[in-house]
Amino acid sequence: MEIATLLNLGCFVLCFLFSQNGKASGNSQLPVATKVWWTSINFKTILEWEPKPSGYAYTVEFFGKKTDVQKSPRCIKIQTTECDLTSFLLNLTDSYTAHVISEPIETVDKTEEYPFTRSDKFTPYKDTKIGQPTFKIEENEAKDNIKLLIETPLSSIRGPNNTFLSIQEIFKKDLEYVTYYRKASSTGKKEAKSKINEIDVPVDRGESYCFNVHIVIPSRSDENQQSQESATHCSHSEKPFYEEYGIGVLVGLILVPVLLLVAIITCACCCLRKKNANKEENSPDGVPLKGV
Repeated sequence: MEIATLLNLGCFVLCFLFSQNGKASGNSQLPVATKVWWTSINFKTILEWEPKPSGYAYTVEFFGKKTDVQKSPRCIKIQTTECDLTSFLLNLTDSYTAHVISEPIETVDKTEEYPFTRSDKFTPYKDTKIGQPTFKIEENEAKDNIKLLIETPLSSIRGPNNTFLSIQEIFKKDLEYVTYYRKASSTGKKEAKSKINEIDVPVDRGESYCFNVHIVIPSRSDENQQSQESATHCSHSEKPFYEEYGIGVLVGLILVPVLLLVAIITCACCCLRKKNANKEENSPDGVPLKGV
């Protein structure tokens, strides 16, 4: 009686272990996907995994807390290692899970259940990375204030009129803008924030300032709050170059080409001397040309 109980318990444990990674079946010897991960930027979302299949194929199914189980027609029996799910994950606040199923290339029994690997949960609104914003610089007539006009990147989500929505249109009030700026002649940075896509920065008249911009979503976890950093742009300076960047920079710009030219001439002279010396040693009579 005890032996039978132990056998039953062993069978239960084995079945449980199989169920944690995939469905146990007659084809459970098929290799399963590993390292399944989501890649998403501006709501362009792709599921990726390893390894590349050989002799079998992958099918991707996905579901959310508010979304029924579905399969992308483009990701059934594929022999690649990615699946673009952008057009299916349209409930941006839903939390999605995907299964990467290993299947024989030729399936005979459609009711057969095959082993799969489960992805981590993915919520587009919280997890997609935000790309680089762009911005323009406007100076007032008095040259003592700079306005940054910021434009958010477009997402891969289409709106009612079938055009792509901007990141600003999706996050609306749950979004703010941050700029880090400095004088062009300095490394010390300052910060300015705004809830709208314009930032006013008071500046010293005649000075050049350099700016870069981030989009920030405060409701997200710390590691996902900031967008990619924008390119750096600088305002125009009314000061002469040497006054803006200092005498040291000006001297450096003059000295570097001069020293480079001296080095080139020195190397050329050394090479020429060596060449002449070799000619003297290898004259036809075996006598140095100098002694003839």
